[in-house]
Amino acid sequence: MPVFLTYDGSVNAEWIAHYALHMAAQTPEKILTVVYVEDAAVPAPRLLAGLKAIETQAGSLGVIVHNQILPMRRGILGGLSEYLPPGPETIVVCGARARKGRRGHLRGTISERLMQLRKYNVLAIRVVQPGLLGQPRSVMIPVAGKREGIRLSLPILRLLAPDITRLHLLRVVERRRSFLQRLPNNNADQVRENAFRQLRSIEARIRNRVELPENAVELLVRIAASWTEETILQANYFHSGLIFVEASRIGLARHFLPGKPIETLLGQANCDVAVYRGI
Repeated sequence: MPVFLTYDGSVNAEWIAHYALHMAAQTPEKILTVVYVEDAAVPAPRLLAGLKAIETQAGSLGVIVHNQILPMRRGILGGLSEYLPPGPETIVVCGARARKGRRGHLRGTISERLMQLRKYNVLAIRVVQPGLLGQPRSVMIPVAGKREGIRLSLPILRLLAPDITRLHLLRVVERRRSFLQRLPNNNADQVRENAFRQLRSIEARIRNRVELPENAVELLVRIAASWTEETILQANYFHSGLIFVEASRIGLARHFLPGKPIETLLGQANCDVAVYRGI
């Protein structure tokens, strides 16, 4: 299962490299391929220093780093897509903008466009807590109640799992509380029970493929008006180091419009956020 890191020479990319290195350490090959497409934006000394720093980190994990400096082919995306091997085994770790900017954290980035290609498993990370060094112990996964998204996350989640001691599966049922107050008590309870039933099914799917400590998983159901606000609130409450969330395969670009849930999560969460797109 090859792991690739798209590198742009920035400090942000070096923070993201910690995640890629720890993921590569869990593969049989223990190889991380760092891919940089020449765009003349990064001075050679800065580029070489950054690559050297990643190699130094890799040594303590027993990971071998292969550096690939590629020419442009129809821009940076073309250079990457020409080199990266397509297929469900390939995992591409990349970044979100560290600062929001006019278009948000992911909108219009190379990371978003790699997701749109639908050729690889892509993990785009915004690092808020660089001190975690790519090893979040407490991870929150907000789910929509469908097992398909979790199935597609498993190749990535398996590589993150060895560092996880607490995994919260969160199902936010978007309802105004006034809606529940109008329901008979047994109907309101049924809403919650249906959500828990979905979470139990997802937990079973995860445990079938991912090794986690016996009591690591906790199921959370919350009724709230806003999925995004409740996810951030729960991540704060449980001191999550990482929120691991799917970029839906339907209408992918719309998820990264300003004001949309994923962009809001990336911009407002107080912990690292990893957006995945599996194939």
